[in-house]
Amino acid sequence: MESPREGGAVKGYSKVLALLTLPLLAAAVLLMGTAAAKADYRFCNATSYVLEGAIGVHIGDASPAPVKSQSDDTAPADAREAAALAGGGKWQSRGWTLILPGDCQSVLSGSLAKGDYYVFARSVDAHQGPTKYFSGNARFCTLPEKFEITGRENCAMRGFDSHDFIRVAVKAADEWTTTFREPRDYSLSKAEIAGAQRLLKDNGLRLPRIDGYAARNTQRAVEAFQRSAHIPTTGVIDRNLLEELIKGAEKEQAKFGLNLCNKTSYLVWAAIGVGASEDDDDLSSGWIRVPPGACTKAIKDKLGAQKAYYVYAEATDKIGTVVTRGGKRLTWGGKNAFCVKTTRFEIRGRDACVARGYDERPFMLIDAGGKPLYNLPLQ
Repeated sequence: MESPREGGAVKGYSKVLALLTLPLLAAAVLLMGTAAAKADYRFCNATSYVLEGAIGVHIGDASPAPVKSQSDDTAPADAREAAALAGGGKWQSRGWTLILPGDCQSVLSGSLAKGDYYVFARSVDAHQGPTKYFSGNARFCTLPEKFEITGRENCAMRGFDSHDFIRVAVKAADEWTTTFREPRDYSLSKAEIAGAQRLLKDNGLRLPRIDGYAARNTQRAVEAFQRSAHIPTTGVIDRNLLEELIKGAEKEQAKFGLNLCNKTSYLVWAAIGVGASEDDDDLSSGWIRVPPGACTKAIKDKLGAQKAYYVYAEATDKIGTVVTRGGKRLTWGGKNAFCVKTTRFEIRGRDACVARGYDERPFMLIDAGGKPLYNLPLQ
């Protein structure tokens, strides 16, 4: 039986979860395994987004789920994983590796064992709009910050997030590369330009399109940003420019959104509800991990004056049970019912939750006062 707030029901949720991603748009991607130039496992970013990557590997007494034949390679993933664990050792997840558009980074150094590896990537929070996920259906534990976690079981009960990784059958023992792509299928050089274009827009500069071509309008936007950032005005797109653009985009994102601030000594898990526009349904999503004494951005970008926002949250102890304080469960809610699940979720509509196989929780309405940024204390 899965523990509450365990990830995996909706694939590819990020640390800020669903709605950093309103509406949730799945990234159309291709994952390619090819020989690299050195004995490493590398991630290459052929998208217009800055990505964070993570990898799941088998450690200990056995090599990663060995690939012995074509029939082995096409066996169900759970059977392959069970076979690997039967040989000893455990699974481990490691992240995050920052990969700039058009760049490649090593995520594992040295010669590789043939067999199954698991990969995951997502766009960074500095970007405007929905978070893009490159995900599969193999759950591994994660954390928002840098992590190395042994074991894939009971992630939420152990205080971890989780994401659904993609299985990659590695058949070359000396090197392997996974390339993350968008439907536009940029080359690495064009991805660097497209990434700069997207980050320029994230910094508030106007560009007609993101296309991977460094036309005059792109060069003018680069020069305008360089002047505003007080760095040499070269018009050149390179790693230094991308890093400065990321810093600027992060400053922009800090001005907007809904932050949940945990004032307790317990780990809090939260869910968000968003009122529908005329052309859409109400939406609920969760769970968002809010560590003790920390703030987590639950919704990024400007809060819309025409939308209603709702929150439900509960504090949990070291074994994942809801905390009782003064004889009452330590939760934050209100009178507005939304549908939820014990696993990660994104649910459209708030009617007939039980009939549709969901649980129901009482969410509270957030009065942001029409401001683009709101901090909600949970205490």
